[in-house]
Amino acid sequence: MSSSLLRIGLVCIMGQFRFDVPESVHGLVEQSLWKKAYICGIEGVPWQSRNELVGSRLTLTRTIDSSGKLFLTLPVKHVGYSTVSTCSLRPSDEPHLLMLELARGCCHRARMQSDTWERSGLILTDKFKELLKTGTQRFLDAAQRRGDPGLASELSVEAISLLTQALANLGDSFALQSIAFRKQREITIGTLLAGSVLPPNPRSTTHSEDFCTAFNSAAVRISWADIETDSGRFDYDAAEESIRWCGEQGLRVIGGPLLDFRERMLPHWLYLLEEDFDSLLAAVCQFVERTVLKLRGQVQLWNCASGLNTPGPLELNDEQVMRLAVGILQTVRRTDPNTPAIMSFDQPFGEYLACHHDGISPMHFADALARSGLGMAGIGLDVRVNYANGSTLPRTAVEFGQMIDRWATLGMPLMVQLCVPGDRGFDERAVYPIETLAATADDFEPRIEQLRVAGPFIRTLLAKHCVHAIVWEGWCDAEPHIISHSGMIDSKNQPRPLLEYITRLRREFLA
Repeated sequence: MSSSLLRIGLVCIMGQFRFDVPESVHGLVEQSLWKKAYICGIEGVPWQSRNELVGSRLTLTRTIDSSGKLFLTLPVKHVGYSTVSTCSLRPSDEPHLLMLELARGCCHRARMQSDTWERSGLILTDKFKELLKTGTQRFLDAAQRRGDPGLASELSVEAISLLTQALANLGDSFALQSIAFRKQREITIGTLLAGSVLPPNPRSTTHSEDFCTAFNSAAVRISWADIETDSGRFDYDAAEESIRWCGEQGLRVIGGPLLDFRERMLPHWLYLLEEDFDSLLAAVCQFVERTVLKLRGQVQLWNCASGLNTPGPLELNDEQVMRLAVGILQTVRRTDPNTPAIMSFDQPFGEYLACHHDGISPMHFADALARSGLGMAGIGLDVRVNYANGSTLPRTAVEFGQMIDRWATLGMPLMVQLCVPGDRGFDERAVYPIETLAATADDFEPRIEQLRVAGPFIRTLLAKHCVHAIVWEGWCDAEPHIISHSGMIDSKNQPRPLLEYITRLRREFLA
């Protein structure tokens, strides 16, 4: 072995986190998303790792020797898939007992967060107190039986379930009491609540009246692939029809994203320019300028671009990504200086960084644009949950809210776009089909699961003053749409339970 290879091997060994997986929980870990597990340091950014599950040992290898928390998504009893984490650990030759450390992390989060909020005036429910007490006791029982790894792991699994349920209850208490506090000071909460539609929707759907009842705004997608199917040939008729209809209904219009850099969302001919970045940048800016000129005055907020921070079909380096972002934002601000413009960032937790060494941290990217002086008015966050690829890993509303608080430190208004599937299997009408997470023993029927997952997130967002807009990605699965099974209307034109919930929220809390 050469000296350089030896040095690389030593570095990797120094950065190894080893976890014991006894036979009693081996099946559970195999069902987990262990290939997507990652280590996150104090700065909150996931590090790329090589993950291996061999026999009774889970190993994550990094090229740095520093402490961090393990994040692992696994099926949790009475909850479904949820991402849980350990407390901070050091790489070591001595393996950690996986489930015990995950239970320790759950216990720490539940006790510390509840103590912090209770001191701030939050009223804890009796159910939370009972779940926390029982979950803590299960964790202590597991810690005392570490000499029997199988039994300790089984007790830890029980503790994880109880404490994750406790965190869910805690998150609900925070959201509901915070919304009530806002209502005491605001006659109606001014948050924009929008449905995202692909033209010519929502006018063409049989539930167009329901759309106006549920939402006070509409996010009309400006699909470049549909508008300029051939280079130089533009067709804005469908987009103009949707925007005009929304305006006639009194809905505020969010235009965009003008550009979505994910697979299947760009014109097919654009890939011919991939090797000529200057021509690519010119084509992008030309489309943006033409579109803004065509639609300005009809749109109240421009969502300039989405998906630039995550790996996509175009091979771009960091400098090219930044030049694209700056060029798009400059073009929008120059062409329509009176309408606010934002940029959107995909997977705001940054999970994709665990698989891509050269990925761009979403918050660092946003911070650079916010400080650029280009007049960016806010930040969009795209959150897709319960999908197998290119999505945010499922978490409790407490962790979701903490992520929102971290982004709020940039000092800019936030627009959060949510998406949760209401069905499983292949979706033939989806422009960007994504496989959903496999069902677990504790999953509800998919349309109920959509509401169960999305409801706490939406309540959490309504509780946050920094969140100025909430956008639901998808309206009607019976019509062409972007993400698989994301609609509030299913493929048979029947409303899903989430529609009734959103309608009630809008009626009770929003203008």
